[in-house]
Amino acid sequence: MIFVTSWDDGHPLDERVAELLERFGLRGTFFIPSRNREHRPVIGSAALRDVDARFEIGSHTLDHTYLTRLESRACEAQIQRGKDSLEQLIGHRVNGFSYPGGKYSKRVARCVKKAGFRYARTAENLRFDIGGDLFAMPTTLQLYPHGQNVLLRNFIRYGNYGKRYTALRLVAHRHNYWDRLLQLVEVSMGTDRIVHLWGHSWEIDEQRLWRDLAKLLNAVAVLRPPVSTIAGVATAESTLADE
Repeated sequence: MIFVTSWDDGHPLDERVAELLERFGLRGTFFIPSRNREHRPVIGSAALRDVDARFEIGSHTLDHTYLTRLESRACEAQIQRGKDSLEQLIGHRVNGFSYPGGKYSKRVARCVKKAGFRYARTAENLRFDIGGDLFAMPTTLQLYPHGQNVLLRNFIRYGNYGKRYTALRLVAHRHNYWDRLLQLVEVSMGTDRIVHLWGHSWEIDEQRLWRDLAKLLNAVAVLRPPVSTIAGVATAESTLADE
């Protein structure tokens, strides 16, 4: 098993997530917009550079706009301007992208690729691999106490049922999200699975999940699986080169 985490929206509380990951010797990818049209705060420049010194940074558009709603020119501008702004702040190339709201299409993915990104992450859950398309990379589970109906809707929405049924079977009968997370980690030890946990730091705070997150990261650290960023697993299983 390889353990991967990623975090969307670039909220200032990403610093707290970064501190927890570092405490337990784990890795993470943080997807940052330049600003947030939903009026949530975005991590400051100094704090962002501090997180960048320890973790992978990716882009999340210019202002967290859902790209499928835009015409091609506006879509390209959101993607390119977000990338340029972020690279100017941290002083190096950004390879990764996360679709706001998990909403994307083939057209949107082409815009992301055209902007010079090397991969893009979706909100598809219940996968134990990186997928066959670097611009539609899936995850395993979101750190959020979703009900079973939400998990089933995600399962139906994204298809790939054969590749996702194993994870669905493991989590569907567990009502407690903590049990789901721990189950996925424990049963994946000693396998070639990629367990990819993702979330939003502001939701962790709203739902009061900090203690649970620390418990989970500690449990993972005790098991001592290999850990990686998204770019790291993509590099290992594709031609993606870190720069």
